[in-house]
Amino acid sequence: MATEIERKFLLDEPPEQLRGRSGKRIEQGYVTTAGAIEVRLRKLEDRRLLTAKLGHGESRVEVEIAIDSAQFDALWPLTGSRRLRKTRYVVPLGSGLEAEVDVFADDLAGLVTAEVEFGDEQQSRDFRPPPWLGEEVTGNRRYANGTLATEGVELPGPREDREQRDRPSRAYRLKAGEPPSAGMRRIALGRTGKALERLDGVEGDELAVAIHGARKDLKKLRALLRMLRPELGEKRFKAENRRYRDAGRLLSGSRDAEVKLETLAKLAHGSTGLPAEALERWVGMLETERDALAAAVRSNGSGQIAAASEAIETGRREIEGWRLRTDSWALVGPGLERSYRDGRRALKRVRSDPSAENIHAWRKRAKDLWYQLRIVRDAWPGPLGETVEQTHELAEHLGEHHDLAVLAADLHERPGLGDPGAFEAAIAKRQAQLCEAALGIGQRLYAEKPQAFRRRIKAYWVAWRGD
Repeated sequence: MATEIERKFLLDEPPEQLRGRSGKRIEQGYVTTAGAIEVRLRKLEDRRLLTAKLGHGESRVEVEIAIDSAQFDALWPLTGSRRLRKTRYVVPLGSGLEAEVDVFADDLAGLVTAEVEFGDEQQSRDFRPPPWLGEEVTGNRRYANGTLATEGVELPGPREDREQRDRPSRAYRLKAGEPPSAGMRRIALGRTGKALERLDGVEGDELAVAIHGARKDLKKLRALLRMLRPELGEKRFKAENRRYRDAGRLLSGSRDAEVKLETLAKLAHGSTGLPAEALERWVGMLETERDALAAAVRSNGSGQIAAASEAIETGRREIEGWRLRTDSWALVGPGLERSYRDGRRALKRVRSDPSAENIHAWRKRAKDLWYQLRIVRDAWPGPLGETVEQTHELAEHLGEHHDLAVLAADLHERPGLGDPGAFEAAIAKRQAQLCEAALGIGQRLYAEKPQAFRRRIKAYWVAWRGD
């Protein structure tokens, strides 16, 4: 018997730190979650585990034993419908700590949590979570795995404390009980508020992480704007989209250099025959440039951050003044269909000409669709959750392809590395693999004609909301 001391955090989406990491698929079911006692079964690759936990919150008593497949199969029916599936990733945090990031599937698709376990209570008190871990939900029963397995991600209001009820939700999805116009405004304000919080007073090594998170918030916001494009009108859409695009560009720089390093590391890990000396020199050059850019941001980048924050704050006031006249499927349906249609056309162009430019354009449209489907996924979490996962996987393949294209361009600007042939061949080989995988996903994802896709999602929506 051991005491488990851990803190839990709620993430908006799978973090950048998962890139290049392999996860472990977990399936678990609950025999009971009555009172303070929880008994669960877990299937983790080839392991079968029976776990009992006592208590709630940061510190709990835990007993875990390994069982064989026959015992597991005999007990599994007792879990009934109290089950969930997720993929777990381990991210080192330094000082011997690591975050276990869980990306949920099925009806819980879109939910991402992270847990950090500590050796003692003092270590837990001293821990300062990095910004990417998001909101802390330690002790919040709505995000306990047992609750998620039995009741899903949305719980009745009485289970939330007064502070949570009074504060507008920043969940990046429409909720069943809110008018669509109010929901879309809430989501947009949530993204601007989150971006401004990330950029407010962050310094030192956390600055790069905060900037990266803020840029993601702005990308989500631009996808929402595209969804509302028919309602907002072309003039307002273009002005608002330009505002957040330019703010995001003010926040680039050191992050772009970091992506090159990460891409090169993944390429080297998956390739053989790369010249070791040239690889080491290239890594050194990129590290020097990244550190110089990061230092520049820390020393005199406050002006850019202030300018970006000012633009976001101005946009926030504009959002508060939005007059969205439509309060039904017609508010979101046309924009969603347009994103699907644009992605389908981009797929067609890639089929005929898989150039880096065409693939990058497809990636942007896939990202739009991914973000937008997350907004309406509660209309039918099962089928839409699977589509969200497919779209995310497609965007990841296309994103890695683009990162490799940027890396190839960087290679051509460095004659001091010698013959680039081995690197070019490795990049081309990996890009071909990614393109093939992306086309396979795209073939399934964009199999419907746009109007059929819109009718299907509308049917989910009407069954969910009735409008």
